[in-house]
Amino acid sequence: MGLSKEEEGRQFRVMYETFYGWPRIFVKDMAELLHISPEMASNKIKKAILLGWISRPQIRRRIFANLKEFVYILRCKNPVKFFSEFVDDENIIYHALTGGPGNLWVVTKKEMDFQCDVLINGLRSDYHVSFAPDYSQETSMNYMWKAAREFNLKDYEPEGIIKSHRNETIEWDSEYEKLFGEFNHDLTKPISPIMKRNLISWTKVEKWLKNLSSYCTIITHYYPGGIKSYDPYLFMFETDYEDFMINLLSKLPTTALFFKVSDMLFSLAYIKREYIRVVNSQTHILKLQIPSLMAELREKGIIRNEAHGIVECYWNSDP
Repeated sequence: MGLSKEEEGRQFRVMYETFYGWPRIFVKDMAELLHISPEMASNKIKKAILLGWISRPQIRRRIFANLKEFVYILRCKNPVKFFSEFVDDENIIYHALTGGPGNLWVVTKKEMDFQCDVLINGLRSDYHVSFAPDYSQETSMNYMWKAAREFNLKDYEPEGIIKSHRNETIEWDSEYEKLFGEFNHDLTKPISPIMKRNLISWTKVEKWLKNLSSYCTIITHYYPGGIKSYDPYLFMFETDYEDFMINLLSKLPTTALFFKVSDMLFSLAYIKREYIRVVNSQTHILKLQIPSLMAELREKGIIRNEAHGIVECYWNSDP
């Protein structure tokens, strides 16, 4: 007899928590944790990924003086045209069509000029990724409202969650770049084929993996119920309380990504659509949890300004 959806969901949660702490876990070890055979564990991992509950562990570069990436929020008259053209630009790492004040979010390897209005631009910080709590959406919202209402500006102490190493350099040669390209979207890949394909020694690979957390942010995504149950939103905040905002949005039951550009805090968060936008023409805006929460944060002086827009589609380059 097969597992119920609830039981399978618990298995997927165990996979997420395990990948989060042990991204290169062997399938046999995952099988042992799940009390199933290695073959079944391999199939379960593939199913969880196919259904959009989790992703394989991925990596993104940290930012150093010799490893830079730049972020642009653009307002273009014809964003679809530019989106298509950007696919062929080798200097563009990532770009997305978005709603909100800007309609294109672009990440580049170097500073660039665009034939669009530039709303925000600058060197990005390191990424910070949340550990998605095992909450329902309703429980998450209750925690977020409680944190917002109880927050005292005078008691705030910065934690320095988001890091920046822009005045430091780090060892990063052509072989490290090849390894990054191989593992960028799947940190679980077997090593031997990568060594043979790129003519890189085991000693070099071992050293890179040993120091990986210094070079890169490791990201494992989690979306209970499947990613199709949520809408991706890019949030932009002006705030003097960035660590509070990071901790607040980290109470969402889905993976949230954070970074800074200049003094602006960004978050890419996946949210149930009924909590952020109207799904019924009779729904009053004050009943939408996220807009109401943002109004509360602004009223309390926690944020000076906020804007958000849905991410309609995106494209990643092959590094």
